[in-house]
Amino acid sequence: MINPFGLIITVLYFKLAQFCKRIKFIGKFPPIVIAGILLIITLKIFKIDFDKYNESAYYLTLCLIPATIALGYPIYKNLELLKKYKRIIYSAFFVATFTAISATYIIAKFCHSELNIIESMLPKSTTAPIAIEISKMADGTPELTACVVVLTGVFGAMFGHKILKLIKVKSDIAIGLSIGAASHVIGTAKCVEIKHEKQIAMASLALVIVGILTTITVPLFLHIIGAK
Repeated sequence: MINPFGLIITVLYFKLAQFCKRIKFIGKFPPIVIAGILLIITLKIFKIDFDKYNESAYYLTLCLIPATIALGYPIYKNLELLKKYKRIIYSAFFVATFTAISATYIIAKFCHSELNIIESMLPKSTTAPIAIEISKMADGTPELTACVVVLTGVFGAMFGHKILKLIKVKSDIAIGLSIGAASHVIGTAKCVEIKHEKQIAMASLALVIVGILTTITVPLFLHIIGAK
C-alpha cells in the first residue's frame, strides 16, 4: 500500500503557500517556491528519504499531463488571433529560442564556465520535463538543469510583467509570448493568476513551441560550436 504522506503534505503546503499570497513580502514569491522550501525543510528535519516521499507525491506529477492539455483551451479560443498575427507570432518563437540559447552560451563562456555546466543551462527556458531530457541528450547534468529551469521560471513569474511594463510593452500578445517563451510553465501560471486570456493563450503556445524548437536547436548549436 502506498504511503499517502507525500501527496497529502505537498497539497497542504501548496494550499498554505497560496494563502501566504496575502502576506505583503512573502506574497511576492510564487506558491511553488514557498511550497518547495517548506517541503525541503520538512524532509531535512524529519530525515525523510526523498525517494520514499516521491513514491507518493509522484502521482501529483502525473496530473501535469491533463493540466498541460487544459492550457490548450485558451489557445483554441484565440485561433482567429493566431491566424491574424501568425507571421509575427511564429517569428517570435524562432527569435526567442535563438536568443535564449545563444545568450546563455555567451554569458556562460564569459564567466569561464565548464562545458558540462553550459550544456546543463542551455535548455533553461523550457519546461522541466523537456529541459531534463535535452540535458541528458547533451551530456549535461539533469539536476543542475532542473534547478536552473525553476530559477528561470520563478524570475519570470516575479519580474517578467514588471520588466515588460518598464520598457512600455503593452500588447497582451507580446507579453504572453515573452513570458511563455522565457519562463515556461511558471511564467504562464502568472498569466493565469492575473486572468489575462490573450496572455494565457500566447504564453501556453510559446512554452510548447519553444520547447520543441529548443529540443531541435540545442544539439545543432553544440555541433556548430564544436562541442559535439
